[in-house]
Order: sequence, then structure tokens, then C-alpha cells
Amino acid sequence: MKKGFILMCLFIYACSSDELSEDQERANEIWDEINGYQSWGQISEFSGIQPSNNAHGSYVQVWINEIAESFLSDSSSSGQLPNGSLIVKEGYSDSNGSDVSKITIMKKIEGYDPNNNDWFWANYNPGGDLGGKNGREASCFNCHASGQDYILSTSQ
Repeated sequence: MKKGFILMCLFIYACSSDELSEDQERANEIWDEINGYQSWGQISEFSGIQPSNNAHGSYVQVWINEIAESFLSDSSSSGQLPNGSLIVKEGYSDSNGSDVSKITIMKKIEGYDPNNNDWFWANYNPGGDLGGKNGREASCFNCHASGQDYILSTSQ
């Protein structure tokens, strides 16, 4: 009887909804990768807290990793950002950034989603817990489609 109960518990545990999808696991790995992002660079139009009229919050601030910064800082660069580019956006409800409502990332991953320039999207709560949909998100790439390689300026 004891063995049957243990097997049943193992079966229930193995089939539980606590299992993360591949995209959720990738999002968690990226959260670790962006540790310290607030020390990353900012392109001039993304510098500091900016008013926003989009789903990320009333105000936003954006950071980019060295790969993206190098590409975006080169005036001769055009087309798509290179693989490994990472963009982090904090959304705020106030203009001084004291109330982070969510953190959103875009990461260029070679071969991930060729139809949408290989961008992976993830949303986090301020503490790093997953805070929304992750991966190939139609709501993300549809909204960002008007930008160069899905990158929107503060005016878009």
C-alpha cells in the first residue's frame, strides 16, 4: 500500500502544472543573464526615464547590452541587430521611476523565431518572477513591427 501511495505521489508530481515550459526556462536563464542591467548603456533617445504611451507603463527606461550598444552606436550599422543583443525595459507608473510595474526584455537568439527576426520576449515582476507571457509573443512583435528590427523609439 505504501509503495502504491508513493508511486501515485510521484506520478502526480511529475504531471503537475509546476513544470516550466522551454520558454519559461529560457526566460529564467535570461533573468540571471541581465543581472546588473542598470549599469548597461543607454542610447541617447532611450536615456533616462521617458514618457510612454504603450503597454509597458506610463513611463519607461531602457538599457542595452554591449552587443546592442555597439551596433546601435555605429552610424554605419543598418538592418537587424546581431544575435545576443539584449534590451531591458522597466515600466513605471510615475515619472521619477520609484514604482517599477514590470520589466520586459527582448533578446535576439539565432534560429529562435526566424519569422520575427529571432526575438525572444519575456516579462518579469520587479523581483524577477515571470510576470506574463514569454517567448514568441504575437502581442509583442505585432506592436513592435513598425520599428527597425522591432526596435521602437520613444516616440512610437
